[in-house]
Amino acid sequence: MKNKTFGYTEDWKTSHMAYWVHIEADDKPWYTSQKFNPPAPVRHGSLGYPYLTIELDGFRFSFTSEAQFEEFKTIMARKLLPTTIELSSKRPGRKGPNGHWLSRLPAKTKP
Repeated sequence: MKNKTFGYTEDWKTSHMAYWVHIEADDKPWYTSQKFNPPAPVRHGSLGYPYLTIELDGFRFSFTSEAQFEEFKTIMARKLLPTTIELSSKRPGRKGPNGHWLSRLPAKTKP
């Protein structure tokens, strides 16, 4: 790990992994939903939502919840990475495999 940064952001949903990890638990579309499984991160007053950015091999990975970081570690620790078709089929919604966070990573970050 070259560099890690902790900070705060106004919107936790801006993380690339947010949609794929936090599944809406009410009858609303994801972008307007207020209930998620796992739960959405908690805002820290006027500071906003905490985030973690890790730079590795020139690429920045950003997480706005512990659940996102855990999902990342679980997937990337696998000897053979799952296909994005497999991963995106586990999540309800209209986004397809090409929009999954794993498909958006540069090839050099996957080995």
